[in-house]
Amino acid sequence: MRFMFAVATAFCLLLSTHTFTAEADTFSQRFEKGSSDFGGQFGWGYTFDLPPGRDRINIGTVFIFPNWQKNLTGLIGESWYKGALFYHAEAGVAIAADRGGNTQWGFSPLMAQYKFLSSDRKWAPNLLAGAGFSYGDWSDLATREIATEFEFLLHIGAGVEFYNQTGAWSLNYRLFHVSNSGIEFPNIGLNAHIFSIGKRF
Repeated sequence: MRFMFAVATAFCLLLSTHTFTAEADTFSQRFEKGSSDFGGQFGWGYTFDLPPGRDRINIGTVFIFPNWQKNLTGLIGESWYKGALFYHAEAGVAIAADRGGNTQWGFSPLMAQYKFLSSDRKWAPNLLAGAGFSYGDWSDLATREIATEFEFLLHIGAGVEFYNQTGAWSLNYRLFHVSNSGIEFPNIGLNAHIFSIGKRF
C-alpha cells in the first residue's frame, strides 16, 4: 500500500513539474501584459475569534465568488520571484449555511494577485490581497460583531494554481474580514478562514 502511494505521489509530482509542451514564447504569450480571463472560487469557511478574547459567533460559510483578472505587468523579475501582477475583481455571496442561510453579497473591485511563474513547471504559488464592500443580513446573526447591513470587506490569502492547455484550477486560502469601519457600533468585526477550489477559463 505504501509503495502504491509512493508511486502515485511520484506520478503526480512528475505531471505537476512537467514543462509546457508548447515553445517558450507560448508561455510568454499566455502571461503577456494586458491578457485577461474569467474564473471563480467555491469553498467553505468558518469565523473565528481574532483577536482572541471577544468570543465572536461561529458561522459556517459557503463561499461563491466569480472573478475577473487582467495581467498588469507581463512576466517580471528573476529567479524565485519571477511572475506577474494581476488586477483582480470579484463579486459573489457568502452564505451562513449552518445559521439558517443568511447571506452577505459582496463586490471587491480593489484587489491584486501576484503569481510566481516559471516555464519549467505547470503550477504557480500566488498571493492575494484587496478590499471591497458587501450588503446582507449577517448583522441579524452577529449582533455583537457587526451592526449594519452594509459592511466593508478585506481579503488576504495565498494559493497554488495548476495550469492545463485550456485554463487552470487552484487550491486557495484566504482570511476574510467583515466590518463597517465604525459607521455604527458595535463593530468588533468578523474574521473567517476560507478554503476554496478555483477555476480559470
